[in-house]
Amino acid sequence: MALLEGRCAYEAACNATAQDLEALEGLHAELARHASAGDIDAYYETNFQIHEAIQRLAGNRWLSGLISDLRKVLRLSRHKSLKLPGRIHESCAEHLGIFSALKAHDPEGAEALMKTHLLRQRAALTALDRTAQAAAAVLQEFPNVSPVSSVSSCTKAGTP
Repeated sequence: MALLEGRCAYEAACNATAQDLEALEGLHAELARHASAGDIDAYYETNFQIHEAIQRLAGNRWLSGLISDLRKVLRLSRHKSLKLPGRIHESCAEHLGIFSALKAHDPEGAEALMKTHLLRQRAALTALDRTAQAAAAVLQEFPNVSPVSSVSSCTKAGTP
């Protein structure tokens, strides 16, 4: 996916007009507002619109169709990656970098930044998976302890 969307960013940087960039400017401002608010759902939806806009700017229907099909499969995991602490802000910074490369009509930079963005998304999913596996291992080690009742017991006892 990183290679495919990276290529879209490359082609979009070559094709983007001033009007196209103006439309993307508004979407990136919206993205930054959602990141600041920590609104993962709204951020994800705007993020989706930006990725689709970059695909359209690439002007490659075959590539766009392939990415759209893959995105349908990956949709839930992409949303999930934003739950990693700090990831929404990292993702926003990555998008702003990609947008800067598009505005500069720097195809190599746009491609490299898009690839990095998607690979970091994958790394975030890997980190979330490791955390979930570690939590599951702890729960297996202590099967008679309910995490919810333990937390509420500590809170009631005055323990932070």
